[in-house]
Amino acid sequence: MDNEEYVQKIKSKFIVEDVNALLEGLDDLKVLLIGDAIIDEYHFTVPKGRAIKDPIMSVDYLNHEVYLGGILIIANHISNFTNKVSLISLMGDTNSRADFIKDSLNRNINAKFFVKNDASTTVKTRFIDYARGHKLFKIEHINDVPISEKLESEIIDALKKELPKYDLVVVGDFGHGFITDKIIRTLEKYSKYITLNVQTNSSNYGFNFITKYGHVNFTSMDENEMKLALVSRFESIDTMMIRLAKMGIADKILITLGSKGCAYMDNSEEILKCPILTHRVIDTVGAGDAVFSIMSLLTYKGIPKELVPFISNCVGGIAVNIIGNKESITKEKLLKFIQRVYDGLEPVGD
Repeated sequence: MDNEEYVQKIKSKFIVEDVNALLEGLDDLKVLLIGDAIIDEYHFTVPKGRAIKDPIMSVDYLNHEVYLGGILIIANHISNFTNKVSLISLMGDTNSRADFIKDSLNRNINAKFFVKNDASTTVKTRFIDYARGHKLFKIEHINDVPISEKLESEIIDALKKELPKYDLVVVGDFGHGFITDKIIRTLEKYSKYITLNVQTNSSNYGFNFITKYGHVNFTSMDENEMKLALVSRFESIDTMMIRLAKMGIADKILITLGSKGCAYMDNSEEILKCPILTHRVIDTVGAGDAVFSIMSLLTYKGIPKELVPFISNCVGGIAVNIIGNKESITKEKLLKFIQRVYDGLEPVGD
């Protein structure tokens, strides 16, 4: 099914006001988020060429910007759609970036941070070719050694008290030493409903898969993360999704497929797919987190399953037109994007 045919099919069943009503229904959700705090720095440069004395690229520095990443930006996305949001995360005892985090989180987020000793808050610094938008390289300030048993016990004690108070628990597991096996078991035991994103990145490659978990209600991941978790290079997307579903780890599964759109399935085992809805891409960093954030809320509410891949790609289409996590997704941006799709216009995420 091509893009135009797919959109016509969605339009025949749902109008923009239907989506608006679904979004309005998220206001009263009580949401607790837990996961790795990350700071993203973007240093914009002008490449000059190869250095004369060393085999390295020489660049002129222009400026830099700092954004929230990890569970922090997920919290901002979610708090744009519901008012009752709490956050549990981790920062380092050196270079904590506490003031920046406090100033950048939305005001309706009730945040509690534990402190990891002999560590900085995770900072990922990317150097960008300003003219072309290409990333040249990345530096990470990170201590991803697992947290101490003492700190782990403190976090578990807090979770046991807090988890039963919330409708929905959103877990962003970036594999940086925070979410231990004991914390996972606590989340699974005391949460009413869990959504999960387990990310594979250069720091945890080969060691951070969804198979660490026993059961969650909704998960979202990209195609490569699913392939790695299932140790499968060549199976079809459909085959892998069915196999993952039969493992019983997640009731609802969303797979983002980059330029191929996304695929979704629930307990019915019917796989629904949506093509991409915009061809303009500025930066893909954070797009998966944005999709996971909004779809955690909507899948909890049990929206019509046909809308899950469609709205996912609308959120993703907005996110890939934002540099890094400079802005968070809002209801207004999402409805505007959907309206442009329905009108047959090229949506650009503005």
